[in-house]
Amino acid sequence: MKNPEIKEFKRWSEDAVRLACIKNGLYTCGSSEDYEHMLSWVRRLYPDTENLYFIAQDIVKHSDGETISNVMFILANQTVTTTFQVSED
Repeated sequence: MKNPEIKEFKRWSEDAVRLACIKNGLYTCGSSEDYEHMLSWVRRLYPDTENLYFIAQDIVKHSDGETISNVMFILANQTVTTTFQVSED
């Protein structure tokens, strides 16, 4: 039996990131302009590890008592949706 071709797709949205920030008390030290700027990056970036790190850095910079690894965990588990396409010939 031949293994199927499996494609993985990840996505996130500024709404999902906004909700995660609210739910977890993040971005409490940033201005509205800072927040909108960060969310504009979310709109443009694919949620891979490098970009999760990039956004987490900004969130930590504008939050009290957070670590990058914790914020990356929150982003990965609360904002990123993963879907799959399986092609079996």
